[in-house]
Amino acid sequence: MRHFLTFGRGAPRAVIPEISEPATGPATILIIDDHADSLHAMSAALGRSYRVDTADSAASAIRRLCGWLPELILLDVRVSAVDGTRLSHRLLADEELAPVPIVAVTDTISGGYSVREAGGAYDGHFQKPIDMNTFAAQVRGLMRLSVQEAPRPAVELAFPYGAAIGRRVEGAKLLDSIEKALPDSQFAPGVEKALRQLAEVAGSLRDYALADYLQRAARLSNAATARSRRRFPLIVRICRELIECDPDSAPQMADLRGSYLDRRRAELGSLEQAVREGNFAAIRKTGHNLKGTGAAYGFAEISDIGRSLEAAAKNGDAGAIEVLLDQIDGYLGIVRPSSNSGERDAARI
Repeated sequence: MRHFLTFGRGAPRAVIPEISEPATGPATILIIDDHADSLHAMSAALGRSYRVDTADSAASAIRRLCGWLPELILLDVRVSAVDGTRLSHRLLADEELAPVPIVAVTDTISGGYSVREAGGAYDGHFQKPIDMNTFAAQVRGLMRLSVQEAPRPAVELAFPYGAAIGRRVEGAKLLDSIEKALPDSQFAPGVEKALRQLAEVAGSLRDYALADYLQRAARLSNAATARSRRRFPLIVRICRELIECDPDSAPQMADLRGSYLDRRRAELGSLEQAVREGNFAAIRKTGHNLKGTGAAYGFAEISDIGRSLEAAAKNGDAGAIEVLLDQIDGYLGIVRPSSNSGERDAARI
């Protein structure tokens, strides 16, 4: 079971919805399950110790999570939207939910595979049927971990100083220091403040894309969920790649990079269809393309994923391919969030 520690409660409310505070009363847990008997059993087992909210569909879960975050989400991994897509996929990829632990609830037949598909993104796992006599105590153990402080390791980092004209070089040093000291550097003292200061400098120089990524990295520096730990290195890497770009070439590259990412998002549907049809040749071809082009556009992570995707397709490993497609989707959500994602999700659920 992974430890999930602090949730980044200091983040601006305009960016991350408010998380329920345990000091005001019992902790709040959201249970999402489309099987009425299971939903009632879990709710009854936890109702005496926690404030419990429930959702029996993807649509009701999305409505409850709009502008409010519980302190823990118990999610039946099989819950799907009307178009057949997994709710778990969307929740795990949602950056606003990154500070909140999501615990998978599965049955004995299909649950293990679904959890493996998520590639370690869950913060824990319960298997049905639950034991009514011990379930509350098991959740209580998770909640005790959730209110502990995130680790504060002794990591030496090169914080940016000096005049604004030298901040690009100094900022690159900071980001390089963070990358080299991962995973401990995510929680090192001063990292959040340094990232926010660097974001202010980037904003003053009208490098708004870099400023946004730096602010997102700062918000994740105190969030110790499994998803936050996975996202933080990716965003830091993007920041370093952006800050090391030649400023004179950036305007010309911005449109090319954006179009490249849009094409990658558009081809995800075809890749998912290829997995369902067992068309490993098409997946292998796409992986080879990603391997050779991602880094050229400044997205080394895409090249890395493409290399793994090509190898998985060569071996006919559908499970590994599912994990990699989730990684691509998550990465695209980080580097180029869809401007109409909220409208699209509302239409799909």
